Amino acid sequence: MWYERTEDIERGLRLIPRLGEVMPEEADEGTRRVYDGVRSRLRVPFVNFIFRVLANYPPYLRLSWERLEPFLLTAEFEEAADALRSRALLEPVPDSVEAAWGQPGDLQSIRAFTDTIHYVLPKLLLVASAFDEGLDGAPARGGAVPEPAVAPGVAEGTTSVPMVDPADAGGDMGKTFEEIETLHGHPGVASYYRGIGHWPEFLSAVWGRLRPLVGSTPYENRKRGLLEHAREAVLELPLPNREEALDHGLQDGEISEIKAVLAVFRFRVIPDTFIEVALVKAMLDGADAARSSRFGFHAS
Repeated sequence: MWYERTEDIERGLRLIPRLGEVMPEEADEGTRRVYDGVRSRLRVPFVNFIFRVLANYPPYLRLSWERLEPFLLTAEFEEAADALRSRALLEPVPDSVEAAWGQPGDLQSIRAFTDTIHYVLPKLLLVASAFDEGLDGAPARGGAVPEPAVAPGVAEGTTSVPMVDPADAGGDMGKTFEEIETLHGHPGVASYYRGIGHWPEFLSAVWGRLRPLVGSTPYENRKRGLLEHAREAVLELPLPNREEALDHGLQDGEISEIKAVLAVFRFRVIPDTFIEVALVKAMLDGADAARSSRFGFHAS
């Protein structure tokens, strides 16, 4: 099947730690412009992991972002993200995490961060799918760009928190981070978990409820459905393709590496985190709240 990319995923898992991330303060001018666009068009106050890794291939990152950027504020893109969000929740939802761990002031901060990540993850899945499908030979679409339906800029109320470095996490939190990374088979601990690592008791309570679900048959079926819906949505976009990448100076070997990196994010990191953050949202605020976003298109 098209989503069974074991060889690419395994290669990407080895490659990503070697590549490392290009942080905003380290980026060249062209990459900084892309990073500014990521914040403005995805409407969140940070630059996500996938872009920080793809920045190791600056011509590709600039090309692919320029192709997709004009569509990211359209009603069609926002509605595709809303549709994915409505399908992401795995039920039955575990017991409320608020009842198990209730410190109101901290929960307010946790809710705001959870809402932000829950808002951006379906957009990231669409972007990763578009980039990957383009390099895989999907036909490029033409036509005029629809008018923007959402204003650019960071959505009011979205938040960012510093990420806890797993290397600095000792004791129970260090063990939790290690378990999260190992069970998922990700190239590190997802940014969401590193963010809520500032609240170790909350992290422990959340992970204790999620751990039995990761990799289960319902979990994998939910992920497959999200991948299929994302693919259907992006095939209507002007996908950055292999020929354009070669014309922009990339070599075949680099394109092969980019495909491996994209496979890890598209088929592992993003959908896994999406399903789990939707569950955290439901554990905090109920299942209905997890099927939409207060920052989403129909909520704005």
